[in-house]
Order: sequence, then C-alpha cells, then structure tokens
Amino acid sequence: MKKIFCLLVLILWTAVPCRIVFAGDLSQKRVMVVHSYHKTQKGHVVEMARGVEQAFAGTKIVLRHEYMDTKRHPDLDFKIKAGLRAVEAMKGFGPDVVIALDDNAQSFFVKKAMAVENAPIFIFGGVNAKPSLYGYPRDNVTGVVERPNIRESFELLLKIRPEIKRVAMLSDNSRTSDLFVAYSKTLDLPVDVVAYVQPATLGQWQAVINTYKDKVDAFGVYLLRTVRRTPGKADMVPEEELIEMLNETCGLPTAGFFDTVAQSGVLCGISVSMEEQGYEAGRIARAVLEGQSVAAFPIQSTLRGRIQLNLKTAERLGVDLSWKIISKADVVIR
Repeated sequence: MKKIFCLLVLILWTAVPCRIVFAGDLSQKRVMVVHSYHKTQKGHVVEMARGVEQAFAGTKIVLRHEYMDTKRHPDLDFKIKAGLRAVEAMKGFGPDVVIALDDNAQSFFVKKAMAVENAPIFIFGGVNAKPSLYGYPRDNVTGVVERPNIRESFELLLKIRPEIKRVAMLSDNSRTSDLFVAYSKTLDLPVDVVAYVQPATLGQWQAVINTYKDKVDAFGVYLLRTVRRTPGKADMVPEEELIEMLNETCGLPTAGFFDTVAQSGVLCGISVSMEEQGYEAGRIARAVLEGQSVAAFPIQSTLRGRIQLNLKTAERLGVDLSWKIISKADVVIR
C-alpha cells in the first residue's frame, strides 16, 4: 500500500502544470522596469513595455515602470541625474528583479544600482553595445542584446533594386548610433558603404544629403532622434521631417534598421522587434522569480525581425514592389 501511495503522489506531482506551481509564488514579487527613454516613444518604449507585460500575464506581480527620458534629453548631466533618480526609485520600491532596457539604463543606472546594499537581480534588454562593456555577465545580471538587421535589410533592398552597389549610412550623433556604426563595420555587407555620417544638426543633415546624393545609389538609415534644429538648442527635428527632406532632395531608395522604418518614410527595412526584446527580458525575469538561476540564461539576441515597407515612398520613387515582397511584410504603410 505504501508503494502504491507513493506512486500515486508521484503521478499527481508530475501531472500538475508548472504554471500552477509558480502562480502563488509570484503574487508578492516586485519587478521594476527602467526604460532609458520616455513612455511616449511609440515604436520603441511602448512596444518593449508591452512585451514585458505579456511575459508576466497571468501573474499577480507588482510591476512598476520608470522612464529616464534620455533620448529627448541627451545631455550628459541630465543622463547622470536620470540614472540617480532611477536608483532612488529602486530603493523606495524594493524590487526582487529589475529589468533595465537600452544602453543608457546600463551606463547611468545599473552601474550605480548594483552597488546598492542587497541589490536585486538585473535583466537587461535592447542593449546595442557588447555586454562586456558594462561588465556583463555577472552572477546577478543577464539579458538580451539588440543587433540591428543591417545585412538582412540591404538584402531586402537588393530584391527591390538589384542594381544598387554604393550606399552612404546616415544616423544621428548619439551613443546608440556610435554602437551601430561600430557593429556595422564588423559585417560583410552585400553593398559598398562609402561613408558613415552622423550629423548633429538640421544644417549638417542637409549638407550631408547634398554631398552624397550624386555619389551613391541608396542610403542606409539608422536612428535620427537627436538631430537638433538649431545648434545648442533642445528642439529635436522629427525623423519624419528628416526622411522627407532626404526623399525630396535625392529621390534615392532607402533601407532602414530601426523600429519606425516605414512610418518615418524609409522605403524598406527589417527592424528588431522591440516587443520581442521586452518579452524575452520579461520571460527571463519571470523564470528567475520562479526559482531558476541567472546562469541558466546566457546572454543572447532575439531572433525575429519585422519586415517593413512604405508603399507611398515606393510610388514616389517609382519603385515597383512585387506582391511576393509585400505579402511577407509585417508593417506596410499604404
């Protein structure tokens, strides 16, 4: 009888779904999400936050979002203060796990937060730099790196315009763009990159366009969110305005590698799914709260990109997009 009883207990134990086991365990857990940027950044922060929240669906954790807002305020002094504010918010909230998203959160928040007594576990996402730059991995830190789909985006552009050979790469003068340029230079691309240019002002942007419009067959475009309208002023030019100027002045095809490629007016691109970045960071955080070790989750990149097309730009440039290409796109601006 004793053997039969033990066998029944074993059968019942193995039959219980894992979700039932951890649901109660997470009811009192606290997770803090520290975003490098502001919550109004729709194509990036909003999607990452949505991904994190999806990872915790069905639990009763206490989830708090903190926004450093360093994209709209790129000055070093602001970033330092934003990081310190986030550290103080963490101390007051007392999270079991902190999810830190994008590079500025690592540089200006996590580095200081790890020194706090009884510091929590940190899971990062959306990191463009080499994790070793921030001292990762550590016993209490792991996460997800973001690697722009540069090669894949140019391969998509070449399916649309096979004759393209020479391109200029344009991006803003930010830390994130610096990391993009460094990473891009390590790749064997199917086009010849004649220059990487990072204008800081609207005047510089216009000068770059005029310089390269007759020297290249297309442009590659990365982030354009810190281009100032006037030197020394805080007013940033919307990326849509910059792309409109590029399209109007040059009339050349464009490939983009950021989250709002199609919405901004770029012809095509394959962007990293920021929702997937947030979800994967949240998934790891949830597993750690359930009792798995940080070491069980080596640093990795997300796998799936989002194909984006702008049919209005295609028509304007006289580009004929086949239905085969359109049908595979995740985002289509008509």
